[in-house]
Amino acid sequence: MENTFLTVFRVSLFDTLYVTGSLILVGMILGLLENRANFYVQRAFGRKGILVTAWIGTPIHELGHLLMCYVFRHKITKLKLFSHKEKDGTLGYVNHSWNPKSLYQNIGNFFIGMGPIFSGTAALIIGMKLLLPDSFTRIADYLTLEPAQPDQYILTKIFALTSGLFQSIFSLENLFSLNFWIYFALAIAISSHIALSKEDLKGAGRGFVTILFFILLINLVALVFNADFSGLFAEILALNVYFVAFSMISIVFSLIRLVLSAFAYYLV
Repeated sequence: MENTFLTVFRVSLFDTLYVTGSLILVGMILGLLENRANFYVQRAFGRKGILVTAWIGTPIHELGHLLMCYVFRHKITKLKLFSHKEKDGTLGYVNHSWNPKSLYQNIGNFFIGMGPIFSGTAALIIGMKLLLPDSFTRIADYLTLEPAQPDQYILTKIFALTSGLFQSIFSLENLFSLNFWIYFALAIAISSHIALSKEDLKGAGRGFVTILFFILLINLVALVFNADFSGLFAEILALNVYFVAFSMISIVFSLIRLVLSAFAYYLV
């Protein structure tokens, strides 16, 4: 019986990673890139270097939390989309409360914590549609992926599509376009503030534990009634392919920002 429970727990942990793994991975990558870039910016320009991009990036970051709060029916208790006058250096925040007895609202903590990844990526895509419509049409290439049948080459396909997209964005024609430079400045500002704070990760961690508990319960019920939910989790994993593909836009601009900040640091 003990071995059976351990097996169910191990399967449940993998299923939970099927559901949340891509968000966690993207969040970790963006966090590493942003932390290192902030190190260079603050060493070169001080806190003012962060504030230059914060007035655009921070509200978009906080809107991600806010929208997820509405989706998961959390109550907003205090909201500040942007402020540079907080004594602790906080640039923005969304304080919220929830019913601890509600499974839905407890699960929501994970997605609320991860909200800036959604809002930041969406803002980059919307900005591209408005300012670089020709490049935006390349985003449709992502929809040619077949996530229902992911294979070992799926990441290669995602990188190839992302490479084609950014070749389109940084084309010679765009380099002489005012719209391109407006979009580039906005994209750097947005990508500078997508990464998750410690409080974001703390909230997401609470939600992760709830998701794990919920999936463990589902698998225990499946064991008792001899049901099979593996297909459902496989479909969720397949949908994550789209998320990773679109998140590459955020990752690449965060990488560009890191390179620029490192250059500025060594130059100064």
